[in-house]
Amino acid sequence: MTHVAGMESELPMASSLDRLRMLLPPPEVAPAPQPWQDVERRLGVALPNDYKEFMEVYGDGTLEDYLLLEQLITSEEEFSEWWEEQLDDLRSAAERVPERYTLEPGRVDLLPWGFTIDVDVCYWWMDPREDPDRWWIVSRDRDVSRWSVFEGSMVEFLVEVVSGRRREPWMPCDFPGDSPWFKTTARYLADTDPYK
Repeated sequence: MTHVAGMESELPMASSLDRLRMLLPPPEVAPAPQPWQDVERRLGVALPNDYKEFMEVYGDGTLEDYLLLEQLITSEEEFSEWWEEQLDDLRSAAERVPERYTLEPGRVDLLPWGFTIDVDVCYWWMDPREDPDRWWIVSRDRDVSRWSVFEGSMVEFLVEVVSGRRREPWMPCDFPGDSPWFKTTARYLADTDPYK
């Protein structure tokens, strides 16, 4: 993937999102603006700015039909269901969550933002909770047995993954490919619809 890495090095002072755009072309049609204040109010925490910027450029979707990048739910009813599912998942895995990711007894400070089709999960490690632009990325495999930390933001993590400079234990050997691509959720669902 040297041709991609070479392109990226042409912009040494570019933002992480600009570097990602060079490596991973965004959809041609920009997604609709999101009601971030509503989402953050429901979550009870602010979200990292680079995540919001990513969603404004790419929207929710998949990286090579493998890593699903989610727009956090905005409707009250869907949000309640989604949040309960996330809490149930973390509660069921609580004894396998390394202590370093629990900042207070009985509380896991992880917020999911991405899932693979193999049920591996990427989280924000919400420390410090009041400064989301300083949150690191934590990922784990589907068995909740292998955890890793990336000391940077979500978009920085994606730049490293897409450029081929970072591999996680849960990644298949052919991910990402030589020409990484992103597909919006709407397009993904249309492409995989067995009734079309």
